[in-house]
Amino acid sequence: MLCKISFSSNTEIHLPMSYNYIIQSVLYKFINEESYANFMHNKGYTFNKRSYKLFSFSNILEKPVHIDREKKRFVFPKDISLYFSSVDNDFFRYVFNSIINVDEYVNIGQNTAVISKIELIRQDISQREIVAAMSPITIYSTLLTPENNKKTYYYNPYEKEFSPYIRKNLINKYVAMYDEEPKNDEFLIVPKRNIHESIIKYKGFIIKGHTGTFEIEGAQELMDIAFCAGLGGKNSQGMGLIVKEEILNQK
Repeated sequence: MLCKISFSSNTEIHLPMSYNYIIQSVLYKFINEESYANFMHNKGYTFNKRSYKLFSFSNILEKPVHIDREKKRFVFPKDISLYFSSVDNDFFRYVFNSIINVDEYVNIGQNTAVISKIELIRQDISQREIVAAMSPITIYSTLLTPENNKKTYYYNPYEKEFSPYIRKNLINKYVAMYDEEPKNDEFLIVPKRNIHESIIKYKGFIIKGHTGTFEIEGAQELMDIAFCAGLGGKNSQGMGLIVKEEILNQK
């Protein structure tokens, strides 16, 4: 399921250039049921000792009106919006219940805003789609250097490992959610155009990913997971949310 949420403030919204943690915190605060909030914060859905939160969110959709390079901050307009998605209907239920009963104001970092609009967006997903990455898609391996130190290597969409690793990640998410292997595990992702590298800092760690337009094709089970949970890794940190290109063209 895909949702677009809009916020409105009385003043321009100032955020650090890497604002993923702030948006993640806003979404987590909307979960108004303690046991589920603890589950999402501390455990998530697990497979092979890995945890998957099975939700994602986009970059802020509006462009900054100004970039304060001295303070390393984006200055956004008074009205901003973003997408978020999840496989888990409970996630939406708790978030919506909280939004309905939310206090007048929401804190977005050091900014105060109100929720001005919520839209549920229907996406009829086929086994082949052209999609836009609304937040960077990241996939990586942890390697050992000759000095026996661990190093994270991020793959770009033109490397041969990119698509197979994205596919494996989707299979793992499917098993974590449903506790069984998908009957069909075919999946392929191909970069199409406007591919750009993004470097995000999250709690002091660097994450590299890529935005742009991609073609994806695969089994319906994995296509559904891709749209709901996001592509690649670190989805709950605001990575890998995709939207059908035709949806954007309708806006």
